[in-house]
Amino acid sequence: MDKKYKVLEISSVVFKVLSWASLAIGIVAAIVIFIGGGTPEAPKATGFIGLLLGIVYFFIFLVTAEVVTLLLEIRSKVEKSV
Repeated sequence: MDKKYKVLEISSVVFKVLSWASLAIGIVAAIVIFIGGGTPEAPKATGFIGLLLGIVYFFIFLVTAEVVTLLLEIRSKVEKSV
């Protein structure tokens, strides 16, 4: 790839790392809330919400990383054909 598109390659990796980090944080938050038994400020349902948000952010970041990778691959194939 060209040096001017190096940022896109890096951003794809960053989005993949963010996706896995958000999933891990969501799982850990849910486990902590479930083990803690919940309090009036943070009932056990909050654990499900944390887990759900972790999964949603995982897919959003992962899809974003794949779209960036796809765009870079399309650009490289178009350059080869021209």
